[in-house]
Amino acid sequence: MIKLQKLPEPQVLAQSKVAWTTELLNLIAANQPIPNTLANRYNQPEVKETLRLEGREKCMYCESPVRHVSFEHIEHIKPKAKDKYPQLTFEWTNLGLACPTCNMNKRDTYSEATPFINPYNDDPLNHFVALGPFVYHKPGDQRAEFTETTIKLNRPDLVERRLERLEIVRLLADKVASIADRALKQNIKDQLAIELESDKPYSLCATYAFNHLCN
Repeated sequence: MIKLQKLPEPQVLAQSKVAWTTELLNLIAANQPIPNTLANRYNQPEVKETLRLEGREKCMYCESPVRHVSFEHIEHIKPKAKDKYPQLTFEWTNLGLACPTCNMNKRDTYSEATPFINPYNDDPLNHFVALGPFVYHKPGDQRAEFTETTIKLNRPDLVERRLERLEIVRLLADKVASIADRALKQNIKDQLAIELESDKPYSLCATYAFNHLCN
């Protein structure tokens, strides 16, 4: 998980969310069924594309690439369930992009007293550490612990894919340290810099690994 910043609200939401929310809440108050055409109106191409740009086409929680390997989910940070926060169903600041696994692990779980780490509002570096391919909550940080264990940030498939990324960083760092030729060394440094950019998968783990290998 890395720090993210909200982009301007898509026009389709800015223009329609008040009307959509009013319609939704009126149906809930009348105990009427919610048609899917209303419940899923946030799932607009403009909304999803902006979320992809915000999240660098990665899951906002686990940093897995989402666009090319699976169908990404629009995540409601505060759940949109009828008994949770339906008034936030179309609220831009409540939306993010998540991989299906993180989204399904989280489901409608939420605690006002111990909210999940929100990379839009919180800096994950203040809450998590990366030890090799594992992402752990800092000792005593209950919010980060709740996030880590509920979303399962150290599930086996994630650990395996993080290891693959760390091996790339390790090999490049080793080359930088062992190559004497200045031009070739700079070329490898440039490659390494690209691998550590925030749009790469699992950049939190990769950056931690690099800092420990080279410092």
